[in-house]
Amino acid sequence: MSEFFEFEYLASDNMLIGRVLAGSIDRDMAAEIYDHVDVEINNQPDYDHFILDVRKVVKVTNHGIGFLMKSLGIVKKTRGYMILVMSNDLLQEIMLVHPEMFDFYAVFHSLEEAIAFAKK
Repeated sequence: MSEFFEFEYLASDNMLIGRVLAGSIDRDMAAEIYDHVDVEINNQPDYDHFILDVRKVVKVTNHGIGFLMKSLGIVKKTRGYMILVMSNDLLQEIMLVHPEMFDFYAVFHSLEEAIAFAKK
């Protein structure tokens, strides 16, 4: 168990949610999250969709974003979508610096919207 990251499996929807629990992510914390995901992803049930919930995050460094994107790379390929859930403020900040990131992920502001999108 990491104090900065947790997994939640929604069996009824066959979705795996990865949740960042910290409000601010720097390089060291992102590296710790990466190490945790690298080990724990193998202990998760099979799933069709993966949602990364970063709604608690209000600040992330460029190095932090790099490690988080690398973490998503080790999450197995899904049959469905890779979905990000984040606040509008964080979305705006990241889009200015890393707009290419949003070519690969659907982005929503609530977990309910992300789950509904994945179910379609």
